[in-house]
Amino acid sequence: MEITKAQIAELNEYAKNPRKGNVDLIAESLSKYGQYKPITVNKDNNEILAGNHTFRAAKQLGWDTIDVVYVDVDSATAAKIVAIDNKASDMGGYDNKVLAELLDSMGNLEGSGYTFDEYDDLKAEIQEKDLPTLEHKTLFAALEVGESGQSGTQFIPTLSDYAERYTNKATRMLMLDYHNDIYVWIVDALIEYRTANGLVSNGEAILKLVEDAVERKCPHELI
Repeated sequence: MEITKAQIAELNEYAKNPRKGNVDLIAESLSKYGQYKPITVNKDNNEILAGNHTFRAAKQLGWDTIDVVYVDVDSATAAKIVAIDNKASDMGGYDNKVLAELLDSMGNLEGSGYTFDEYDDLKAEIQEKDLPTLEHKTLFAALEVGESGQSGTQFIPTLSDYAERYTNKATRMLMLDYHNDIYVWIVDALIEYRTANGLVSNGEAILKLVEDAVERKCPHELI
């Protein structure tokens, strides 16, 4: 399989491509890191079978050429290549712990495509999966739920459940009781503070803020 340069002006997007990609994010990647994988083009008609949004991003950046791999297929095979390329992306998943380790190794999230909120959600999901399940529940039967009057059985976790679950980690136990606009302001301010201090998570930012406020470091063995 040979990678060659093609003139962007000579290529055509696949007319029936169902994928809706984030062209701006791809353009950011191309501008920072260049093109690190070729797009796939049908030699018969110069239609792009895989990489249509990379093509758009390159045009957006004003590129004249782009790396391509050519295939020579009929229209039916071309359609199948487009379909399976999109389906294969949808069927993939992530090992969240490995993904978190990858993001942690970067030092900061700039240029990764991930936001601080996405990172926080990822870390919280990992932590919550590692916590013990709630087993000792109090049963309340035939409760009406919501305006529809739906009834059913509801299990209410007891305090002992929570005590067991959060013995070692207080995951999401710091609650913010503010109007939504104030909450958004706090989150934005934490992101700015994290960026300025090279911190990764809101938990680290809050800990540093408290340390600075009381002029006392948290004992290292507790972290």
